Amino acid sequence: MIRSEVAKHLDHDPDFEWRGQSVSRIENLSDIVFALALGMMLFGGPPPQTYSELVRFLISIIPVTASFIILFMIWNAHFVFFRRYALADNTIVLINSTLLLMVLFTAYPLKFIFESLFWFITASITGDFSQLIDTEMTFTNSGRSMAFFGAGYALIYMLLSFMYAHAVRKSDLIGLSARERMLTRQTVWIFRGEVTIAIGIVIVAAFTPLGPFAGALMFLNWPNAYLMSWIVEKTEKKPAASVLMAGPDQ
Repeated sequence: MIRSEVAKHLDHDPDFEWRGQSVSRIENLSDIVFALALGMMLFGGPPPQTYSELVRFLISIIPVTASFIILFMIWNAHFVFFRRYALADNTIVLINSTLLLMVLFTAYPLKFIFESLFWFITASITGDFSQLIDTEMTFTNSGRSMAFFGAGYALIYMLLSFMYAHAVRKSDLIGLSARERMLTRQTVWIFRGEVTIAIGIVIVAAFTPLGPFAGALMFLNWPNAYLMSWIVEKTEKKPAASVLMAGPDQ
């Protein structure tokens, strides 16, 4: 499987000891589900029967690529979790099963939303709104669809944050070093920040006139990652610094 090949040949994670050296059954099942979701995104419709349908299928690689990037980010967070922590207790099985259900359930909506956005941009340039009309994506429906996207994204990253938070709770059992604990806490808070941003997308999309443009808030994920990493790192260093300044007699 792809996981074992990556683990053998790629120095993927120099700051972390990879405890998951073998691929578990839960990871095999997860890879199958992610592969199914990718297949649904790419081959979700009937095969092209005419030249115009072929052109439309080939052009669809642009919105499909956007959907793929989001799904790959979710897969990568999932992959890194099992390589770093090798946890497969009842809690992880439950959270992982819910996550896989959400991945399958959101594959078609994710593709639909990005295709609609793509046809909107294309129509704005060419003046041909026929493709957009076929999708029934009015301004109101576009806002609602963006709210659906935000809700699904928030739920998926909330589940991922639960998995990494569980690893923090089990840190003594699996032997995490101080730096590994800090990196894990950083990941938890980065994902929590992404959940908060996604909830913001839902609110803006559902309750303001900016509905279809709420997805622009996704760009906050990059500063969120830097901010959360910085806050956790500073918080982790404070106790050690105070003990050092107090001296041995205090």
